[in-house]
Amino acid sequence: MKLLFKLCIVLLVWPVCVSAQEDEWPPLSYLRSDYKAVSVVAHIRIEQAEITSRIGGYENWTINAVVLESFKGKFKKGDAIEYVHGAEAGFKRDYFTGEKIVFLLAERDRERKLYYAVLENSTLPYTKHSVTKLRMIRRSSLSKRRKV
Repeated sequence: MKLLFKLCIVLLVWPVCVSAQEDEWPPLSYLRSDYKAVSVVAHIRIEQAEITSRIGGYENWTINAVVLESFKGKFKKGDAIEYVHGAEAGFKRDYFTGEKIVFLLAERDRERKLYYAVLENSTLPYTKHSVTKLRMIRRSSLSKRRKV
């Protein structure tokens, strides 16, 4: 009887634990690390995506988007932004649609023209939890700047 009772408790508590872990992804440390590594962090809505070049088994996509919220960098809400996203060949266009959170590096081409490229493996789907954490990182970053 005790075993049955314990099993029932585990089965009732397990879904709560699993959903709490999902709410934690990505962890704050992961977001903070990517935040520090880039020039721009933004919540965007992708307007257009197209393959602009292919190299071996990879494709370079040019993404045009509208900034919905900026967490770091020069872009403001409503600004248009263009960036490059390298991906393995075969990604469907659907992957490059909708709302995303992007971490962008500021790069220069051969003519020294500025462009933005995604930090590898950092683009995230929009979630309230990620945005809340990024707002906290932004506030922390701004308060550190003011103290210096």
